[in-house]
Amino acid sequence: DASWSSFWDKTTIDDELKEANNDYPMMLNAILGNSHKESVVLEGGCGLGKFLFFLRGKNYNNLIGVDFTDKPLKLIKQRDPFIDVRKGDVNDLPIDDESIDLYLSMGVIEHFEEGPQQSLNEAIRVLKKNGQFLCLEFGKIKNLTINSIYKIYSDNFIPELGKNITGNKDAYKYLIESIKRFPSQEEICKILKLRKFYNINYYNLTFGIAVIYTCKKK
Repeated sequence: DASWSSFWDKTTIDDELKEANNDYPMMLNAILGNSHKESVVLEGGCGLGKFLFFLRGKNYNNLIGVDFTDKPLKLIKQRDPFIDVRKGDVNDLPIDDESIDLYLSMGVIEHFEEGPQQSLNEAIRVLKKNGQFLCLEFGKIKNLTINSIYKIYSDNFIPELGKNITGNKDAYKYLIESIKRFPSQEEICKILKLRKFYNINYYNLTFGIAVIYTCKKK
């Protein structure tokens, strides 16, 4: 997609790594608390691989990044040939069955008009038994006042920001519509349960603007 290719022209791995190190502490603790240095970790829709580089900084040895865009994968490989990068779709991962200990999905599955079901089916397929799934997505804000303020912001400022970054305002309008269609926190938990996940929990960040989901494969 041209808009995503141009997006990666406007940021660097160093920018992304700095962002990862300053990200929600709860999320970083969840990543480290559900893995170890020899875990096979997959980041689906990895972009420039900020969480893969975060884990490389912790001396992790088995890291895989999958993205549908060539440019970020080439940049990852140039920066660190040790990281295994593969071109592919999170709805049809180029990953063997039951080969992953920890699957990271950060702001990816909300993009699909058809919903997150197929990407979650793929997560189940590639995870080992008792493998951990960690997902960060936009959520539904229950506080009516904060939700009203956020709606004004997302409808008006995010598309303009996207236009400045990528030159494609419509792509970010599409993202906003995708977020609005995305299931609520409770609905996502029900979908995860139907797909043979257990120990399902979610944690609202910034009033529910973002949500961390954690669960394991049966």
